Amino acid sequence: MSPDNPTGFVYQQKFLLRLVFITMILLVGILIARFLIPIDIATISVFASSIVGTLIGTYIGGFVLKSEKIIDAHSDSIEEKFDNAIDQGRDFIQDITSREPKVVEEAKKEIEENHIEPKKSARERLKDKGLM
Repeated sequence: MSPDNPTGFVYQQKFLLRLVFITMILLVGILIARFLIPIDIATISVFASSIVGTLIGTYIGGFVLKSEKIIDAHSDSIEEKFDNAIDQGRDFIQDITSREPKVVEEAKKEIEENHIEPKKSARERLKDKGLM
């Protein structure tokens, strides 16, 4: 095996090689347990469960190691995103706690700018002319 090859005895091996290595290790362990302990505890179901559990554990361990590398690589960007999210949250809380929303303030300004004085009614115009 070359020095730059990251595969180990079980780590980063193909599924079949993992299965063979784990089966052989557990088979030897169960045979030793059968000879040392006279009680019949090392049955086929325990053997199969041990193999399946160990295989699942190797994949979970590989996932944890890969995710740790990814998190370390992106930790700076995660901190920036977290700070940005906190700032946006503060802005949102300030908008909620302000007395009037910006939309309402803008609408009031538009109403004041576009405010047209009411025209006099026909009766008032006639009174101004002295006809009534």
